[in-house]
Amino acid sequence: MKKTHFLSASALLALALQGTQANAAALADIYQQALANDPQLKSAEATYLAGAEAAPQARAGLLPNIGLTANTTWTESDTAEFNNNGYTVSLSQPLFDANAWFSFKRGEAQSEQARLTFEQAQQNLILRVVEAYLNVLRAQNTLETTQAQERAIKRRLDQVNAQFEVGLIAITDVQEAQASYDNARVARIEAEGDLENSYEALERLTGQEVGQADLLKEDYPVQTPTPETPDKWLDKAWRGNLSLRVADAAVEAARRSAQAARSGHLPTLSLAASYDYDNGTATSDDINDTNSIGLTFSLPLYSGGATVSASRQTEQQMIATQQDREDTLRAVTQSTRSLLRDLRTDVLSVQARKQSIKSSETALKATEEGFNVGTRNVVDVLNAEQQLYSAQRDYANARFDYVFNLFSFKQQVGSLSPEDLNALDQWLESPQQ
Repeated sequence: MKKTHFLSASALLALALQGTQANAAALADIYQQALANDPQLKSAEATYLAGAEAAPQARAGLLPNIGLTANTTWTESDTAEFNNNGYTVSLSQPLFDANAWFSFKRGEAQSEQARLTFEQAQQNLILRVVEAYLNVLRAQNTLETTQAQERAIKRRLDQVNAQFEVGLIAITDVQEAQASYDNARVARIEAEGDLENSYEALERLTGQEVGQADLLKEDYPVQTPTPETPDKWLDKAWRGNLSLRVADAAVEAARRSAQAARSGHLPTLSLAASYDYDNGTATSDDINDTNSIGLTFSLPLYSGGATVSASRQTEQQMIATQQDREDTLRAVTQSTRSLLRDLRTDVLSVQARKQSIKSSETALKATEEGFNVGTRNVVDVLNAEQQLYSAQRDYANARFDYVFNLFSFKQQVGSLSPEDLNALDQWLESPQQ
């Protein structure tokens, strides 16, 4: 069985409570808080613990069944009065019961399916934490960019106002600058709201207020996974993807259900033993003990067609589960290829957008020089500034896209674990004060 990176259900939340702190902004601390407080994970754990009971319940059909019955009766008539009491201990042990055996194997598959589904929920929590954290960083970066843009346009507005007052430029330049400044203020206000919303989403996971998030270091490595061809990654995904492994367990459970239904035509053989104790009769107070042991053979001959119908039903359910598994396989294959392609695109995009910032800075500088000597107008300068700030936002978002796609890719191939999140946390740093 594939070794899992995740903790058992009993140890998971206990470890999550270690090292957590109020208002933590480090990604690792936020993840620990989410482990302890996320309702979706708590629900998944309870569902797993409930599903894990399928195996012991099914195993019970193969184990001895022991029962105790007791009675006491007072009898009064014209000729006698007496009390009769006794008890019976009985044991039944299946010796051959195909239905019980296949039901047991189905219970094992269902318990394994529950375990894998809980592992999947833990992986999903990692991805949800990373996504929510990156959304905070996106919103934070957007706010900083809009603030810087607003300040720059305000300086430009003050400059053109001064030039207009001495008659160096036309009123239209002032109006253009004023419109750009008003738009920048609106963008900044919207960015403030988006940042608050992103923190709300993060706090939904942790159940408590989160402080200012740490920033992604500039030297965070943006690299294409190796090998770049999909063959190796597809093989890894087909073996390790948790959605696919859950589907495999569902197919196994359905196959065992079909076997159990077909075995309804087969005979059963069981061992039966009992001990009867009876004390007191109308004529004697003697104690009567009776021991018995024997075999019970049962062969179903006709059940009104119920057995045949149940067999057809479970066969079709198995086919449906197999088709669901095939669809999951195709989805995993497509997502693995797409995410690998997205990562290659992200790497190139980050490189190109970083160069775009340099080009936009050069273009802005040239436009400002042209404005100062009268060969460019204020609209040209404002457009150049807009292009620069857009390039800065796009570069930051491209880096965040890469990080999220990398974590999604790891989930697709089945390797995503808390260690990946802790490794990312090492590339985060506190904001400069």
